[in-house]
Amino acid sequence: MSVTNICAVTVNHNTSHFVELMLRSLFYTNDFSKLEFHITVLDNASNDAYLEQLEHYLGKEHIPFVQTGFDNLLAPEKHGAALERFVTTLKNCDYYLFLDSDIWFIEENTVATMLTELQQAPAAIFANQAKIYGYYADKIIEGNIEPDTLTRQLSFEGGNYSARSARRCSPVCSLVANTPTFQTIVKHIGLGRAVSFEVGWATYYDTFGLMTQVMATHGLDFMVSSKQINHFTMTSYDDEGRTIKD
Repeated sequence: MSVTNICAVTVNHNTSHFVELMLRSLFYTNDFSKLEFHITVLDNASNDAYLEQLEHYLGKEHIPFVQTGFDNLLAPEKHGAALERFVTTLKNCDYYLFLDSDIWFIEENTVATMLTELQQAPAAIFANQAKIYGYYADKIIEGNIEPDTLTRQLSFEGGNYSARSARRCSPVCSLVANTPTFQTIVKHIGLGRAVSFEVGWATYYDTFGLMTQVMATHGLDFMVSSKQINHFTMTSYDDEGRTIKD
């Protein structure tokens, strides 16, 4: 029997101590002895105070630390773009495990459970997303399969739009089967953000959002795991909220 190969990835964007916490909690709570498990840390030219500490930890654990070529200026689209390159470059795996830099694991064997759930799911299920608990929101912020009700205002070419966020399989913590369909969609559609416009309103697709909808056109959907993780949220993009999280 072949051993299941999982390629995990996270992106560091001046969140070095969060990445270290995520990795330490990942290895503390999960047993990978029956899996071929590899994780890569991508980096957007981070220069935070904890970078040297993270690099020391990664070196000790033999975890690759790979520069994306992006600078560290704030731009949310870099997240999806970095993950796209990872997927299209590293194709020799059975599953991808996408992890945000600012999560931490709290339950035993989350990854193995998510894998078993996905393998036992109907063939139309392409991914398994953890229940994502927003630690400072004090609630599950991503962990249902209903359309998102979050709305925002957008301006584009002189028009103003009320935009609702599209339902998505979240890259915060998700296990995705490496299939030809997924590879094709990543190549041609990508994993980044997008907006579609109608008269007076719009749909906002956050990272993985458009990919999720295109997978749906192939009759494919995602599931939500029984496992839960904690999420700091917005550590890369919200300077005002960083102090207490740090």
